Amino acid sequence: MIQVNDTMLDNFYKIMDRYDEFLFGDREDIRKQLETCLNTQGYWSGCSIRVFYDSNDGEFTVRSRF
Repeated sequence: MIQVNDTMLDNFYKIMDRYDEFLFGDREDIRKQLETCLNTQGYWSGCSIRVFYDSNDGEFTVRSRF
């Protein structure tokens, strides 16, 4: 099970900012949403991107949603 720590959350925020994606909720809400998404569907689905987390290398990757 993936647990989102502060470093992961900071990196996720940077990605969302880089792609001009919106986030709704405070920091803990986003952490819980991200954990739920990564542990159930395997990715965070934004408006135009999907963000995946590779627990082997500890990095996020971004793919187009289309």
